[in-house]
Amino acid sequence: MEEKNTVINDTLTCNNCGALLHFAPGTTQLRCDYCGTANDIAPAVPTEIRSFDYLEFIQTDGLPSTDTVVAAVVQCDNCGANTTLSTGVTSDTCGFCGSPLVIAKVRHERLLKPHYVLPFLLDGREAEQLFFRWLGKRWFAPNALIKNVKQIHRDHFKGTYLPHWAYDTETTTTYSGQCGIYYWENESYTTTENGRTVHRTRQVRHTRWHAASGQVHCSFKDILVLASHSLSRKVADRLEPWQLERLQPFDERYLSGFRAETYAVDARAGLALAKQKMQSTIEMTVRQDIGGDEQHIEQQQSDYADIRLKYNLLPIWISAFTFKGKIYQIAINASTGEVIGERPYSIAKIILAIVFGIILLAICFILLQGV
Repeated sequence: MEEKNTVINDTLTCNNCGALLHFAPGTTQLRCDYCGTANDIAPAVPTEIRSFDYLEFIQTDGLPSTDTVVAAVVQCDNCGANTTLSTGVTSDTCGFCGSPLVIAKVRHERLLKPHYVLPFLLDGREAEQLFFRWLGKRWFAPNALIKNVKQIHRDHFKGTYLPHWAYDTETTTTYSGQCGIYYWENESYTTTENGRTVHRTRQVRHTRWHAASGQVHCSFKDILVLASHSLSRKVADRLEPWQLERLQPFDERYLSGFRAETYAVDARAGLALAKQKMQSTIEMTVRQDIGGDEQHIEQQQSDYADIRLKYNLLPIWISAFTFKGKIYQIAINASTGEVIGERPYSIAKIILAIVFGIILLAICFILLQGV
């Protein structure tokens, strides 16, 4: 079988002036930054977005010869992020930590070709506007931080495709536990009122427990797992949801002018992380099945059937800044505009807010006393 290798991020040459064409976010075009020439990306034959059998996928380690691409990859010496670069790049910085990239260390690797790509819908200018809108709402950020970070502009944001596994599965969970039902009983007690001992009655809540067991079924679709270590998993989860209905069959032209991070978490490890994300839904379903007012789950065992996956590239605008020796990341979902950022807090501002709150409560108390 003939081996098909495609170069990730290989840009196209402008037929008008010979410059490089780059994908224009929010469109289906490649555009020339110099003469404005636009080339349409021929739409793929409409097909249903489908998942692939997990067991078949991992039997070949996800790398059948016909599903690979060749990429120019450079690893950041500071944070270790492995990023593919566009053709012709002679210098650049890491989008995840801001450190200079040593272009001389670029290596060409054969990588798994993604199944789908979600093209950029927001451009760099829109990312910049979203960032400053987000920054303006950070009331407890240090003033020095705001002054320094305002120097960030759209050139600091790196358009990057992040690798994600998306899992579908059907689960069957067998459980045993306890169902608690509330009931109330009258209870007598004594108290002191106006210097006298008096007898009173009150209702006290108790819980009656009985054994419960059963089986529940859950269906999961597109449980996303970041297949990279360059962005914190907490930040990646908060970037959800993505407009997955706008996924396109992988076409390297959507990557032209952008970076694409290579996956560091394989499909097996990704499934283990996906199961962790599914656990809260499974537990909630078990509790609903047990019913009652309270539930104790003593044992549960889940079986996963018909596991399927997709390997997707999802777009973010990423930037990093350093404040007092610590690196902070800003990530923007380039399909929805969701901004998730890390930042320090001003202790002085927090203390002032607490003092102001106490003063406000004191004034309200005094005013109420005078009524």
